[in-house]
Amino acid sequence: MSSSTQPLQGPGFLNFNSHPPRIWLTSSSSHAPEQTLLAWKEEGFEANYLPYTPHDQAGYMRALKNLHNDVEFGATYALICYGEAATAVLKAATKPMPKCNAIVAFYPTVLPSPKTKFPSLLHVQVHVAGLSQISPRPEMCDWKLYRYEKSVTGFADPLTAEYSEIEANLAWSRSLGCVRKAFKKDVDLETVVQAAWNAKYEDDDPERGSMAVVQNMTQNSPHLTIMPTLQGGVGRKKLVEFYREFFIPSLVEDFDIRLISRTLGVDRVVDEMVVSFTHSDEIDWILPGVPPTGKRVEIAVVSIVAVRGGKLVSEHMYWDQASVLVQVGLLDIKAVPKKLKNAGVHRLPAVGELAVRQLLAPEQMGYNHFLRMVGLMNGANEVNRVNGS
Repeated sequence: MSSSTQPLQGPGFLNFNSHPPRIWLTSSSSHAPEQTLLAWKEEGFEANYLPYTPHDQAGYMRALKNLHNDVEFGATYALICYGEAATAVLKAATKPMPKCNAIVAFYPTVLPSPKTKFPSLLHVQVHVAGLSQISPRPEMCDWKLYRYEKSVTGFADPLTAEYSEIEANLAWSRSLGCVRKAFKKDVDLETVVQAAWNAKYEDDDPERGSMAVVQNMTQNSPHLTIMPTLQGGVGRKKLVEFYREFFIPSLVEDFDIRLISRTLGVDRVVDEMVVSFTHSDEIDWILPGVPPTGKRVEIAVVSIVAVRGGKLVSEHMYWDQASVLVQVGLLDIKAVPKKLKNAGVHRLPAVGELAVRQLLAPEQMGYNHFLRMVGLMNGANEVNRVNGS
């Protein structure tokens, strides 16, 4: 069996445990899923493989029920299982499995009945492929069920034709959260993300800042996607170039960024922030190709950073580009096409800096301006004023 070599201590582990928290992957493949094993090892787990042997069910069940013998006194283990192996594991788990703290099952060939009772301290999570599997609705089950409606069996295996990256990544986040919870294992994502933030926004040396951002990124094709303008890049080399040549040099003298909220997930950090600046120079990632207008801009920005094994995998940035264009004079909200104007449209449904004001200090009269303009709020205003609400 393969295993990682770095011991890991954390909440819930006894001091005399010498191993990182242990997990076993099990499926009908005769070959260990090295890519998946590596992903778990990078998250600090000792990952092993137990092949499912349908021709020797008795031997497989003996091996499964004896896994606890390879676990230190006071420690526990988790199982990640697939297909027929998932069916066998879930059936066995209806009775206590010593030291097993979590089971994550992908597309079992036979699902437990919705009212199946598993041991109270066992975390059970089941993932099914909506296009190829029939299952009860998740809310009907006494155990955790996730359906991936656009996927077929095999969607979580990167080596199969059925692999679906979007659904696989979502399932990974859920699986990782389940296993961490079972082991009472806390991971500090904020330190990694904050280091990247400092390098991007607070280091005024483009060469040094760009290298500092990328050095904390995974080697496996990290990417940055700035959604409103599709700026960014894929791979460490391209990202160093982008941050050095376009992102950091575009931070004009009065560029300011204020963090409004930060949400820490299992493997993602979501930042909500207010960005403000004077368009005194070209800002290549917000207004690429637009010469300075001298206009003041304030926008609400959302950044979603993904982290795997303590390394940055991706960042997706979102904001309302119409709001930016209104503020720099590139979008006239009264410039309505004649056909739509004849249909009663008098202005474009876009706002400028008012959006930021509402984010920072919400007031009822700041909302629903467009609805009032077209008469859709008639009769609702009195209701809105009841008790000041």
